[in-house]
Amino acid sequence: MSGDLATDRLAAFFETARLKSFTRAAARLHVSQSALSQRVHKLEEELGATLFVRGTDGIRLTETGLRLLRYCQAKDQLDAELLRDLKEPAVGLLAGPLRVAAYSSVLRSAVLPALAPLLRGNPAIQAEFQVHQTSALPRVLREGAADFMVLDRRLAWSDVTALPLGRERYVVIESARRASPADIYLDNDPDDDVTRWFFAGRPDAPDYRRAFMSDVYGILDGVAQGLGRAVVSRHLVRRGSGVRVVEGYPERHVDVVLHHYAVPAPARLHRQVVAALVAGCGRHLEPD
Repeated sequence: MSGDLATDRLAAFFETARLKSFTRAAARLHVSQSALSQRVHKLEEELGATLFVRGTDGIRLTETGLRLLRYCQAKDQLDAELLRDLKEPAVGLLAGPLRVAAYSSVLRSAVLPALAPLLRGNPAIQAEFQVHQTSALPRVLREGAADFMVLDRRLAWSDVTALPLGRERYVVIESARRASPADIYLDNDPDDDVTRWFFAGRPDAPDYRRAFMSDVYGILDGVAQGLGRAVVSRHLVRRGSGVRVVEGYPERHVDVVLHHYAVPAPARLHRQVVAALVAGCGRHLEPD
């Protein structure tokens, strides 16, 4: 194996891994599908490892493929910053792709406002924010679909850095303006376990039925309209939102934790994203 990976082979792999399709990757790179497949095959021969597994449901990356994808993503960030610095050395702005995945109760309320000053000051950053259920978030990070992942617990993965961002304090809420049934609790969907988790083991746990509102902001709207009660993070209970805390149920806490793969030489964008999230999220997770 040579000391350097061929650029065209690496590009073929990176585009295929990002799009999870040989057909779409070939179209994006303006080459035939057979030429693209040949480049990926040559790269696999050069590395002595399989990068993709092809199945009836499409293609997926092997562990080696996932490691190479993370390398390509880090290199892409460094390349974007270098080009920006060479074109506009006096400006010193950050550039490059930024993909952040989180669950709904923290993405809009804490992650986005913590990063907003950085994004406003660096318009060349290509930001992508993703909302996923907490059960799906580890897979999103593992498969390279996001650069940063915010979860309600710490993952003990040896190759991942986990940094605390703050805590969520869960409470029961009801409508502040309308009479609402105390035996109906609103959740995201049938797989959402927040209400069950909150009342687990409590001697004062109510008997309740569930209704589903798709995401936490749908839950807040449903509660405000008097459709039922809900268990939400206290920082979402804003003045004038039409909801209030039901007293008598002790709060339960979860940690909010940032995860990203450890990078030996992270780009400036990577470093400043981490700094902004660590410095800013905690403030937005505090209740009014």
